Amino acid sequence: MLRAVLLDVNGTLTDPSAIGAVWARPDLGECVLQHAISTAMVAALLHEAERTFRDHLSAAIDVVAAAADLDPHSSAQALHSAASLPARPGAADALATLRGANLRIVALTNSGADGGRTTLEGCGLLPFIDQVLGVDAASTFKPHPDVYAYALSELQEDPNRVALIATHPWDLAGAAHGSMRTAWVRHGPRAWPSVFPNPDVQADTLTDLAKAILAHHW
Repeated sequence: MLRAVLLDVNGTLTDPSAIGAVWARPDLGECVLQHAISTAMVAALLHEAERTFRDHLSAAIDVVAAAADLDPHSSAQALHSAASLPARPGAADALATLRGANLRIVALTNSGADGGRTTLEGCGLLPFIDQVLGVDAASTFKPHPDVYAYALSELQEDPNRVALIATHPWDLAGAAHGSMRTAWVRHGPRAWPSVFPNPDVQADTLTDLAKAILAHHW
C-alpha cells in the first residue's frame, strides 16, 4: 500500500514557461529547464556538485538565449523569473486530493531545500506539502542514487510504499533504480523513452495523475 509521494518541483509542480516569457518566447522555458537538468546530471556523474541548481539555470539561460539569438541583457530577468515560477494548472487540487487520501506529501527538488520552499511558497503550494527535501543534503543532483537514498532515509518508509511524481523521465528512472514506485505527468505531448522501465501510472495532467495514483493497485 502506498504511504507517501515524492514530488519533483521544477517543471512538475511549477510551469517553466515564465522563464522564456521574458523574451515573449514561453516555449523556451522548457528548453532552459531541460538544459539545466542536463548539466546538473553531468555534474552528478563527475561528482562536481559545487555549483547550485541556480547556477545551472543561469548557464542554461545564456546557452538557450544565444542559440535563439535573443538579447542577452534579459538573461538576469529570466533567472529572476526562474525563482518564482507559477504553479502548474490543477497542482493545488491534485495535492489536496492526495492529502485527502492520507498520503504523505514531500517535495524533492534539485533547487535545494531552501530554494524549493521559496518556490513552493511563492506559487501557493507550500501549505499542501508536509516536507521539502533538497539535493543539497545529498551533495549531488538527481538522478544520482544518493538523492533517492537520502529521501527514503528521511521518509523512513519502504521504497515500494513511496511513489515519485515527476515530468522528467530520467528522474523517474532514478527512482525506479532505487525500487520506488513511479508516476509520470506528461504536461504536454511527450513520449516515454523505451530504454527506461515504464512508469507505474501516467497521465497528461497532475489532476488526472492524482486520480490514477489513488485508483492504482499498488
